[in-house]
Amino acid sequence: MKTDLPPMNWVKTFEVAARLLNFSAAARELNMTQSAVSQQIKLLEHHLGDPLFIRKHRKVSLTNSGLAYLPVVQGVLNNLQRKTADIFSPIGKGRLVLNVNYAFSSLWLTHHLYKFCARYPGIRLQLMHSNWESDFSESSYDLSIMNGNGRWPGLNLEALLQANVQAFCSPNLAKHIDSPNDLLSLPLIEVMGSSHSWSQWFEKVGIDMDDSKVVCHKVDTLTAATQMVISGLGVMLAYPDFFIGEEFEDTLCSPFKVQLPTEDNYFLAFPEGKPLSKSATVFRDWLLEELRIVAINVS
Repeated sequence: MKTDLPPMNWVKTFEVAARLLNFSAAARELNMTQSAVSQQIKLLEHHLGDPLFIRKHRKVSLTNSGLAYLPVVQGVLNNLQRKTADIFSPIGKGRLVLNVNYAFSSLWLTHHLYKFCARYPGIRLQLMHSNWESDFSESSYDLSIMNGNGRWPGLNLEALLQANVQAFCSPNLAKHIDSPNDLLSLPLIEVMGSSHSWSQWFEKVGIDMDDSKVVCHKVDTLTAATQMVISGLGVMLAYPDFFIGEEFEDTLCSPFKVQLPTEDNYFLAFPEGKPLSKSATVFRDWLLEELRIVAINVS
């Protein structure tokens, strides 16, 4: 087997023939003769040093190598087609694949995306959701929005929120809270994996928190914590930037303006050395602008 890549026309011919499992049909789709299709497949097999098709009685099927090679080839060709469209199509056209943290998507992004789509109606969005850092390793995403401490090598990162958390509860529950001490008698909600905690918040306000006497529920997403708080279950620590819009003004409030600095943030991320497509570039610019506008309008 040669280590250099085979010619693209051979690879394209293989994809069509393997997808259709018929050399005559492949020839019609490619506007080639059947003999030309057969010849290119033979050249590719010789180049790779391995047969890709089993030929029997005018029928073809894929060998194990062919079965393994087909999804690789299709992934490369699909990615090439998408990237070609992204790079050479006008700004505001193309497809944008986003991998977004659950909480950021449900608490902020989905409430504002209509503005982006109104500005760029030709961009088709594909929104994927993840929670933990390990779920963001897939390289086919144009951009990711991740939560954590930002110590991720190989990524360009732009912080999206102020790195502070604040106590939040429902308006009805807030009526029964007069001082930070009152929170010790209420259920507290923490998001697992966060670098900040209720014990740190109480330490900041000068109160010794006795874990054995406090009810503390733990969840794996800020989205779940928010829904629990809205229902009146308890109090959570969260980023004020999430809740400064109209969406939550009747369902959430902060009984104290004490803010606890945190290492965690939400970051816009993409691999170092990977140029952004036009669609990704305009989304990044819009996202940073929208976050700034919302903050200015509330302040």
